[in-house]
Amino acid sequence: INCNGFTLSDQRGLQAVGVGIFPNLCQVNHDCWPNCTVIFNNGNHEAVRSMFHTQMRIELRALSKISPGDELSVSYVDFLNVSEERRKQLKKQYYFDCACEHCKKQIKDDLMLAVKQGESKPSAEMVKEVIQFSKDTLEKINKARMEGLYHEVVKMCRECLKKQEPVLGDTNIYLLRILSIASEVLSYLQMFEEAADYAKKMVDGYMKIYHPNNAQLGMAVMRAGVTHWHAGLIEAGHGLICKAYAILLITHGPSHPITKDLEVMRVQTEMELRMFQQNEFMYYKMREAALKNQKIQVMPEPSNETSPGLFHKKE
Repeated sequence: INCNGFTLSDQRGLQAVGVGIFPNLCQVNHDCWPNCTVIFNNGNHEAVRSMFHTQMRIELRALSKISPGDELSVSYVDFLNVSEERRKQLKKQYYFDCACEHCKKQIKDDLMLAVKQGESKPSAEMVKEVIQFSKDTLEKINKARMEGLYHEVVKMCRECLKKQEPVLGDTNIYLLRILSIASEVLSYLQMFEEAADYAKKMVDGYMKIYHPNNAQLGMAVMRAGVTHWHAGLIEAGHGLICKAYAILLITHGPSHPITKDLEVMRVQTEMELRMFQQNEFMYYKMREAALKNQKIQVMPEPSNETSPGLFHKKE
């Protein structure tokens, strides 16, 4: 069960709710840069008698064109880790040594450990010090999140980012981890403008590291788009939602509840963007009136877990 279980999520893909064993999918081997992904589709249970009814199922979906004879592969772990760490994780849980091309050639490791370039390039000692500070801060953040001290989390993230930004490159995984937590917690606290700024930096970094059709990338871009929309940044918000929709159409498919939700958001933001382009002042007036008359959509409470593993095997 530990080696072959796939995480099952709720309908919106936000919460892990269990583990499933699927003997046919257990035969698909691992690759850190796979050509397929596994997605749990809850289906649509509200329209049982309609033509839109879809059954609950697990899906193996191609991420790009696959030539006849090519082996199908999925990733058992999140790619957002240097090759040595991914190998350790795979050895510990799945008992094999990863020999994929990305691990053998340490592809993207340089991006994930990037430091600031230029005339004032930081010293190796300074980089080591900032990375250690980042690791210590992440431990403290996890403890504060478990206790629900979200304002304390924000304070620690700001302090850490202040130390990281002159030293670490924009694709460094320690910077990206802090940006991810900061944007998520600030969104929950409805401090959307600051959250959007961090989310944009995070997505820019992710785009350079992840496979262009990666489910976790798609979900991160979607969350960034929603955060920008909440912040009133309609142009950037609509652009990110369109990007996320293009990714999730491939990774999740058009019938998945998340993709369907995103399509509704895409249509709504497109309509709002047209209104914004025609009359910016009127758009903000109407938006303000609409937000006063309806309950603001509260972002999901920050989870203590990493991104739900609906797209890879149970860790």
